[in-house]
Amino acid sequence: MFLCRKTYINIFKAIISYNTHLTKPILLKKFIVLINIVFLITSLIFTLSCKNISSPFDLNTEQKNSSSTSYKDTVNNIEDQEMFFKLKNSQKDKNALNTLNIRKAIFFAIDRERIVKELFGDNNKVLNSMFNTSSFFNDPVWSEYSYNPEKAKDLLSQAGYSLENPLFLTIGATDNSPTRIKIENIIKENLDQIGIKLWVDNKPANEWYASTVKKGDFELGIWSLYTYNPSELGNYLSSIKIPINETSENKNCNNFYWYKNKEIDSLLKKIIGTENIDEKKNNTDKLQEIVSEEAIILPLFSRLFAVAHKKEINNIEISPVDGNFFKNIENWVLADGTENKYSEVIVGIGPEPNTLNPFFEENTSMNYINSLIINGLWVLDENSNYQPVLADDGPDSVINNRNSNIKKIRLKDNIFWEDGSPIIADDVKATLDSIISDKSISKFKSDFAKIDKIEVVNEKELIVYFNENIEDWKKLFLYIFPKKDLEQNKLSNLYESDIFGSGPYKFKEWKKGEYLILAGNENYFGKKSLFKEIKIIFNNDENMLVESLKKGDIDILSIPVDLKLMEEIKSNKKLSLILKEGSLWEHLAICFKPKE
Repeated sequence: MFLCRKTYINIFKAIISYNTHLTKPILLKKFIVLINIVFLITSLIFTLSCKNISSPFDLNTEQKNSSSTSYKDTVNNIEDQEMFFKLKNSQKDKNALNTLNIRKAIFFAIDRERIVKELFGDNNKVLNSMFNTSSFFNDPVWSEYSYNPEKAKDLLSQAGYSLENPLFLTIGATDNSPTRIKIENIIKENLDQIGIKLWVDNKPANEWYASTVKKGDFELGIWSLYTYNPSELGNYLSSIKIPINETSENKNCNNFYWYKNKEIDSLLKKIIGTENIDEKKNNTDKLQEIVSEEAIILPLFSRLFAVAHKKEINNIEISPVDGNFFKNIENWVLADGTENKYSEVIVGIGPEPNTLNPFFEENTSMNYINSLIINGLWVLDENSNYQPVLADDGPDSVINNRNSNIKKIRLKDNIFWEDGSPIIADDVKATLDSIISDKSISKFKSDFAKIDKIEVVNEKELIVYFNENIEDWKKLFLYIFPKKDLEQNKLSNLYESDIFGSGPYKFKEWKKGEYLILAGNENYFGKKSLFKEIKIIFNNDENMLVESLKKGDIDILSIPVDLKLMEEIKSNKKLSLILKEGSLWEHLAICFKPKE
């Protein structure tokens, strides 16, 4: 096209030059004829030359080589979406990610250390497992994929792509996350250096998950996974959990990778079907090895929980499950000479719960508060083991044959409600009966429905009969309430503005919109905390809570995981910072759903 324009320019110049020498009409006529002939010839040349100039999107290998400079310029400077997708659609292989070498090339090309460094400084590290580093199930098999761009180039070359013949792919995430946008930009830069061109296609959260991820309409994606209990892996990796298989009976179909593997399915059944921790660990390790070798997902980092507190309070621990820093409040200790000062500890919490009833709201602040007030028969620890609280897990105290539908439970001796009355088997039965009969309660509803009957043997023993075998049955006993409360009212009508329990603290006062106060439970049967009261300050403005902490008006606070803020807390001589990897982690996902 450039040649055609140049030809016309030269003709135009010729016209100007010739006109200056025209002196006779006959010469003018001859000139016009000549010009018409020239225009006809140049028009024909223009048409033929334009037909021979193919769009760069349609260049074959020979054409690419013969015009390599212009082609490279085109693919290296793609800012137009239409141009990118024309190039992408010209690729013969519409399912390039089905090639293992391509997937591995992507993993080796990504500088995960840089991602973590830019986001967290020295406060976090690369995750090489599907479980955080403190988990019993952590198996760092993804450490194989250390940053190695040369190896990535070699693997990509074996699949037929290179810097001269790039592969075009898309990557997406939610459009409201600065963290994920930064991750995408680094990945885009990394992959560009080996011969993979990325188009970033972010969407609003609802559209991204419901219309894109769930339907498998993506190639590379970034989102977080929660893996506290290995049994949860079934929802992510089982063949029957591909979204297209979801029904009213088959829920939580979150295999958004559209990945199928019979060996993975077999391991998942073994993981879900055993309560033996070592057997569960062995099978979980095998599963992670396969997922890593198959290059289905690439873990990036665990989400962090960050808690800032006054230096006078020591020995605080954070639960990796939900970030609850009340996890071991009975073990908190004070610096020398400050005992009288801290008869009350003041805690800052962002969102205020609407209710304290654990069956009607999933709210972080509610969970934190209730962990101090309510007990169940068991509590799930950070390694997904059920630890006894009210239940006695001594010899012969629980019949727990995984092939049996009958569970015999014995309660501990000397356990009491906050008013001093004993906790007995009738309380456990009344709680389960109330949950089963209350149609407004949906939490674990399908599992509660599998209970056939509950038989109280005596004050300390009861037998639960299930109408079918149920995995993870102890989760149905995480909250127990007194029979006397449940006789007077439905569970769904209780505990909206106060709550009754058997924990180390009891409800005292709630001034909604401002604060909630808990008082020490003098009838608590476990180790008691040093603090007589806990005052919880609510404020949705995190910045105001941080300022209150700095001023000394708050003693402890969960803070945003912001690099600048964390470094500021570290440099504050009056404050300490605790960081803990959580069970939620970011990862790069690959979709195996066939593309047309």
